[in-house]
Parts: sequence; C-alpha cells; structure tokens
Amino acid sequence: MVNTGFRQGTMIVAALMGMLWLGSGLATATEVHSFANGITATVYSPAEISDLWITQDKSGTFLTHPASGPVELTDHAQEMYPFAKDDVVSALASMSGFMTAVDVEVFILPAIPKKECGSFARRNAIYLAPGTGPVDPSTEAYITVHEMGHVLTWVFLDNQPARWKAYLDIRDLDESSLNSNLIHADRAREILAEDIRALFGGPLATVSGSIENHHLVHPKQVDGLKEMLADFFLGQDLAPVQVTSSAFPNPCNPRTTIEMALPEGHYLEGRTASLRLFDIRGAAVKTLKGGYVANNRLTIQWDGTNSSGEVVSSGRYLYVLEIEHFASKGAVTLVR
Repeated sequence: MVNTGFRQGTMIVAALMGMLWLGSGLATATEVHSFANGITATVYSPAEISDLWITQDKSGTFLTHPASGPVELTDHAQEMYPFAKDDVVSALASMSGFMTAVDVEVFILPAIPKKECGSFARRNAIYLAPGTGPVDPSTEAYITVHEMGHVLTWVFLDNQPARWKAYLDIRDLDESSLNSNLIHADRAREILAEDIRALFGGPLATVSGSIENHHLVHPKQVDGLKEMLADFFLGQDLAPVQVTSSAFPNPCNPRTTIEMALPEGHYLEGRTASLRLFDIRGAAVKTLKGGYVANNRLTIQWDGTNSSGEVVSSGRYLYVLEIEHFASKGAVTLVR
C-alpha cells in the first residue's frame, strides 16, 4: 500500500527558493530543495525544461544545460507521462542513514533521451525519462534514488581509487566488474547504485525489498557496507584535481590534439570530456564534448574553428580540459 501522505515530502527542510522569468513575460518556478540528509536538489519540471533548455536544429531536439552538456531527446507521437515532481522531491528527501553535502540538478524530462533510452545520471545531474503510460510512485522513487546513487558515486568515489577498491573488496567483486560492456546488472557502478538505494532509500524506493542483481548478497547482509558508504558521503563536494596536459602539434595549422595525463587507478573509459577554448582576451571560442580515454590518457581534437564552424584567425588560444573530477589548463598557438 502506498503511503501518499509520506510521499508529499514530510522530510523537506526547505523548498521553493527562486523564480525565473522567461523572455515571453511568463513566470516559471525553479525549485531548490534542501533536505535533512544534506542533499540540495534543483528540480526542473517538464514545462520549465521546454521553456528554458530545449533547442532544435536540423539534427534534432536537445536539452542543453551547463550541468552536463547536450542531451538529445526523441520525438514521440504518443503521449508521454513524466515523473511527478512531488514524488521525485519526496524520494530524495526520504533518503536517510547518512549525512552529506551535495548539490544535484534534476531534470524531469518531457521526452525520452534518444541515446540512453531511459533515465540516467551524468556527473551531478539526474535525467528522469517519462513513461509511455502512468508511472507508479514506487517506480519513480526507485529510479530517482538509484540515479542519486550514481551522483554520490561520481562525487565521492570516482576520483578516489582507494575507495573504489574498498568497495569492490567488501562486495567481493573484482576489477573486471568495472567494465561498462557487461550486462547492466553485473556492472559495479550499477551494483553500487543499487546498494545505495537499498541501504539509504525511503520506503517507496525500497518497497520491493530486492536489488537488480539477484545473484548478489543483499547489501543489508554485507557487514560494514552501510557504515563504509556513509563515511564516504561525509563532507563537501570534492574539488577538481588538477593534472597535466599538452597540445600537439603546437603551433598547429589548424588541427591539434590535446592530451591529458590521468592518474593510474581511475576508471574513466566511456566518460565524456569537455574542452573549452578561449582567445587571449578570455572570450569563449568553442566548447567540444567527447574525447577518447585509453592507457591513462585522454585525447580530444580541435580543428581550429569556433562554435559557428568558422575558421579562427592565427593567434594564441587558451583551453580548459575536464573529465569527471580532473581538469587541466593550457594554451595552443594557431598559425595559418
């Protein structure tokens, strides 16, 4: 039986903190919720996303937001059923058994993401995909808390190899479970997100009493797991780690490859990098997403054009390259 009173957000410490005004003159509320567990969530409704963050061009429809870059959305003829904002807020508010200090952006999508085909998390952003029929509140809570588990993983484990090793050891998993090509339920990242949901989720998020991988011991039966994760989640968001990088050729004419050296023991294959380029006055020139990670190296190319695809003039350009919790700054000279 669903406790509808509980789902109305009984644990919310603070809610609605601001208003955004659209160019059309219509007002739409941006809700920022701070919870007793230390999570602060900025929650965007489908209507607000459509008003503020949706762009369209010949290649498709995109949600573009500074939190994590563009997300392509699928066009569906049938009616979509987005998550209920109150249920999402309540699911995050109901997480307990730990204290933290994490900011998260939550997008309640009006359409299904084209690439991911469902809900997902990227860095400190959660994207909740609608259903093709009404979504049960317990399903909304399950998915919301599971994706919050990915955010906590990104903040508190992904730049801490010792923590990942401790988790794999206590869960009796080997490093091969970090392979993103495994089936969903066997991936260490998904197992951890499920452990977080099962250990710290509220009644609706844990109503099934089970986890996705039925072959594993339930996390509540793993001695010390809950205490270890709760200890990881203490404290503030971890600042980006500065690492070295270089561009080659440099000077270039016009294409160059920028390479970042990553510390050993970090599992970033398949992650999306961001390369931002500026002229010497600090004006933005272009932002690139993508990159390739192998052998503790991240590489990404710039073809000497700006965000409009126009060839830039000769000169010195500054760059900021980021992936997960790692960042690097440098310069490249373009000679034509």
